[in-house]
Amino acid sequence: MPTPDHTPDRPAPVNTIGAGGRSHLVRWLTGPHDYAWIVDHHSMRSLRSSIRAVFAGNTLLMAVCSALLLRSPDGPQGTVARTVALVVMAVQAAAIVLIVLAPMPTTQRRARNYFVGFGVFGDVGLTLILVLYSPVVHAIGCALFVINSALCTYFVSSRWLLAHLAWAAAVIGYALWRVDDAHLFDPYAVAAGGLVLLAAVCGVPIAAHIAWNRLSIDAQQSLVDPLTGLRNRRGIEVSVEPLWERASRDGLAIAAVVVDIDDFKRVNDTHGHVAGDDVLRSLARRMRDTLGRDAVAGRTGGEEFTVVLCGTRTEVTGFVDRLPRRLSDTDDAVPVTVSVGATVIGAPRDHHFPESLDAAMRDADTRMYAAKRAGGGQSSTALI
Repeated sequence: MPTPDHTPDRPAPVNTIGAGGRSHLVRWLTGPHDYAWIVDHHSMRSLRSSIRAVFAGNTLLMAVCSALLLRSPDGPQGTVARTVALVVMAVQAAAIVLIVLAPMPTTQRRARNYFVGFGVFGDVGLTLILVLYSPVVHAIGCALFVINSALCTYFVSSRWLLAHLAWAAAVIGYALWRVDDAHLFDPYAVAAGGLVLLAAVCGVPIAAHIAWNRLSIDAQQSLVDPLTGLRNRRGIEVSVEPLWERASRDGLAIAAVVVDIDDFKRVNDTHGHVAGDDVLRSLARRMRDTLGRDAVAGRTGGEEFTVVLCGTRTEVTGFVDRLPRRLSDTDDAVPVTVSVGATVIGAPRDHHFPESLDAAMRDADTRMYAAKRAGGGQSSTALI
């Protein structure tokens, strides 16, 4: 798998509604791949242990096969070959321990390195073992590439999948050459066997990856507000757990924040709904510019936005205090102010998720209305 994968830190879902088969194929080949979504998405969150088990099981299977063939006359022969096999097995054992004990990555770059690294490790390790075997065992063992192909189908981008398939096809081709060169079977039988291997290892994964890619895009779009590009209510719900986990682990505070545009009905009635939409998009853009990676933001109502962020207690309270000023600009075509309510949980590890965060969100909503009744353009914060 020798080709690089160029992916932004965290790509936004791309709107492909109405796109034809050709345009989707181009997007599949050239578009960004959201590695972090595989880990973050709510349908995968409960499967983190299963992902570890699958990766560790795949590595263990290859290590066991290598160990069995060490005792076979068709296995590695000679001191150098057996030493290489033993080193590969030792690395596989270390990889199993790392897979089981290391935490799953949560950022785009780390998730990409994790999944791509495992794919490269699997392909290179399997190849090193296969070329040490007799030609027939080499050819039969190429079937193990099916496992790597299945993992690549779900965990890496199209470019890395194609790189894996090219690598696997080259190793299969070399195995077939060895079998034919040893005159163990007639050329027609070798060709037929090779076609079966190539179809199993390289044929199905491409179709499966294209389908999985389309489903992933649709799933990501279902979590995004189409007007502002921020998360919707469901998107917020499925994205806050990693923040809660980080705050609990690192001893940070976590804040539930509700932001509402003051007198937004007047904007629509006076300037029209198009201008109102522009105001919402402008507010969302400022919110993205203001927030860092330790925050989740979304539009959860007509003119209501929700933010969940973590940091030190001083950082989060200071952020909330400054938020009304950062989100407003008197030079805008349609100037607006916002009211902000926030509830800061000082020690998340002492509270239960998600019940405590839900309660904090309700309290933040109440405080937002209190700020609005006090004249708007200000914030109200509680510490618990």
